[in-house]
Amino acid sequence: MGSSLAALAMSAVASAAGAPGSTAQASIPPQDVGEVARSYKIRAGSMADALAAFADANGYHLLYDTQLTRTMRTRGLKGRYSPDQGLDCLLSGTGLSYRFVRKGRDVSIILAQAATGTQSDTSPVALPTINVDGGFGGAGPAQNPYNKSYELKDATTGTKTDTPVMETPLNVQAITQQVLRDQQAITLDQALRNVSGVTSASGFANLSGDRTAGLFIRGFRAETFYRDGFRIDSTGFRHAFTGLTQLANIAAVEVLKGPGATLYGLVEPGGIVNVITKEPLNAPYFSLQQQIGSLELYRTTLDTTGPITEDGSLLYRFNMSYENNGAPFGSIIDLTHSQNFFIAPTLKWNIDGATWVKLEAEYSDDRSNIYFPTDPLIDGVFVNIPRSRNYGENSTALQKSLFTALTWSHRFNEEWSVKQQLAFNRATQYFFWVTNYSFGVRDGRDVVNRGTVNDSTDLRTYSTNVDFTGHMDIFGTHHTVLVGGDFYKTIAATGGGNFAPHSFIDLWNPVHPGTPLPGAVPGFQFADSLTQDTAGLYVQDQIELPFNLHAMAGARYQYIRQTNASGETLRNLTRQGDGPLIGQAVTPRFGLLWRPQEWVSLYGNYSQGFGPNAGLVFPGMLAEPTSAESWEGGIKLELFGGKLLATVDYYQLTKTNVPTTDPLNLGFVLLTGAARSQGPEVDVRGEILPGWNVIATYTNQDVRVTQDNNPLKVGTRLPGVPRNLASLWTTYEFQDETLKGLRIGGGYTYRGSQPIYDLSGVFPSTYALLPAWGTVDLMAAYSFKLQDTKFTAQLNINNLFGTTYYTDAVTFAPRSPGLNQGFSFRAYGAPFAVLGSLRAEF
Repeated sequence: MGSSLAALAMSAVASAAGAPGSTAQASIPPQDVGEVARSYKIRAGSMADALAAFADANGYHLLYDTQLTRTMRTRGLKGRYSPDQGLDCLLSGTGLSYRFVRKGRDVSIILAQAATGTQSDTSPVALPTINVDGGFGGAGPAQNPYNKSYELKDATTGTKTDTPVMETPLNVQAITQQVLRDQQAITLDQALRNVSGVTSASGFANLSGDRTAGLFIRGFRAETFYRDGFRIDSTGFRHAFTGLTQLANIAAVEVLKGPGATLYGLVEPGGIVNVITKEPLNAPYFSLQQQIGSLELYRTTLDTTGPITEDGSLLYRFNMSYENNGAPFGSIIDLTHSQNFFIAPTLKWNIDGATWVKLEAEYSDDRSNIYFPTDPLIDGVFVNIPRSRNYGENSTALQKSLFTALTWSHRFNEEWSVKQQLAFNRATQYFFWVTNYSFGVRDGRDVVNRGTVNDSTDLRTYSTNVDFTGHMDIFGTHHTVLVGGDFYKTIAATGGGNFAPHSFIDLWNPVHPGTPLPGAVPGFQFADSLTQDTAGLYVQDQIELPFNLHAMAGARYQYIRQTNASGETLRNLTRQGDGPLIGQAVTPRFGLLWRPQEWVSLYGNYSQGFGPNAGLVFPGMLAEPTSAESWEGGIKLELFGGKLLATVDYYQLTKTNVPTTDPLNLGFVLLTGAARSQGPEVDVRGEILPGWNVIATYTNQDVRVTQDNNPLKVGTRLPGVPRNLASLWTTYEFQDETLKGLRIGGGYTYRGSQPIYDLSGVFPSTYALLPAWGTVDLMAAYSFKLQDTKFTAQLNINNLFGTTYYTDAVTFAPRSPGLNQGFSFRAYGAPFAVLGSLRAEF
């Protein structure tokens, strides 16, 4: 009651002193406020009621203009938080900021919204510049550029609602900004090393030869990832964009394990990677970083944000990066080099306390080289060659992408809100390279036979999605309801030529450019086009039940219409099949979670997946979509005062309707395949002691073919998938004044042995597994201030002991004595490397 009266009194003070102003917090020393954690159980509902309950729980005075929260609603607060963490969560996304003020034994919380302000518990004073602790810019902990946490209590990817991880009956993992900084991650696959059961695949495994990559999640390959919930597809012809994704504007990376079809539609069943972009902030922030690496890597990044107008209603953010990389494949390779230029401007207009509009764009220009990491096979065993060797020539690749989106949100009242996004994405790729076709013998010498290939791809995606979110109390239970729909239109066109071998180079002593490249002799030309329309409607209900039970139920209706055409050129295409493929399905998802104590949750879920398929079924029908089914159960633990989150689970995932070769009709497929992935997973991330952060992951994934028209394949492991995966990363920031600002850390990454891609047609494979490997990384950073600018100097050492390891291997030839004369590729992992950086921010 006292808090509510104080709020009313503050309304009068604000009326006399002027409009409430912006941002500040942590005027009290952290030992008095910021570090004292307690448990909260504040229900979702009115923001004013929630703030009053929060203040009463701590014995604080609450001072603010009541007009600020008149139409606001909060998702509530449950769990153990320090006061600043609790306020960050309650106020996330509202545009409100706060500061603590102490007068004697009394502590007051002052709320504000604009860029300048006047509030105090005694007299009008200007609010100071915001402190480097949480809540920066009114956008919540995940967006706070000064947040040093390794864990986030909320992750929206699993449910599309603001739900604490400890109350979500799904396995959702988040990689924070601080993790990306400490590891100096510059690619998406580097970031994903911090999540169990997730690995990346280079382009070599699917013979693209470039740096683009797909992802393996729980053993199943996905060439799709998400950007704030928008699906980024591969180009449809071997090339994915995950390997080129820039992290300059990424605030966090979230991974949902298991099928995500209920909310996201056509995705592989292993899981979803969703990158969360940086939001415009209502407090000024500027950061400039220069990175220099031992493998001829130079990278510059810029991040700037803040209010444009005096009232803070119009905000901006601008991110940019430029990379000049002499080792685009993670290692110095002859005749390779890359450059990437990336910009991402964003404008956000907070029309009022209930409505906002955001306009954003991304543009990436990537120029690099094509390279196949060729290792010969002698007597069926790979032979080591220098990791820098390139049997091709200076082969070019140009890849560009443009993304634009308009997003708006409106809160109708305290219970219901709507959010919609209209988005367009275009990706183009052009490749020309001299490639390896086979090994052979010429004039008594072992040689590599080479030819030329070129292809170009244009992919365009138009999309919109709408989500209505509501909160209701029914018969003593609280419901968070999500009703939404999405539509994607994808148009992809690919064309090129593949020319027969007409050049060779010595296998053991290559001298470039090898034999002359005369006029190319055409081998074949190819062209493909794909038009895909997908639409979905979905509903989800999250129910808070008595006895700390949380139930979730959802379902999606998915429609897909797809047409394919192929031919020698894009002007001479023949439609595949008798007509368009039309498929539809309903994919449900159910989950149940019990939180008997604040620090422990037991959960289980069941979900189904649905996605498009490739290939034709004789006599020419498009293959029906694939489906999946998943069961999962686990336990979540919030330890060390809620600062460390651990998840342990066991899952079983089966993918059905997998295309297999039609033995009676060459070039066609049968939908008789199935594959199963199962095993335990462990993810631990967060702070153990003040300054000591840790990430630990482990997966034992058994991924095998369970059904195939070739009985010899049944029971075999899927290629490219290790059975065991593990990682450990830890850092410590010294707390005493003598070494204050110094941060040290290191980690270990382990990948078990994995089957190679044996495309020889011989089953079971006679080739040995790629061996297991492990690498050690180290880091050290020192932060200091010069006037108002914070500088951070950092050094990372990757693969400290120079371990030689391999990430992919492919062969087309059966095992034979002597030199195998078919394709064989084996990709080296990254060698010892040093990466230094200097970052300035204010």
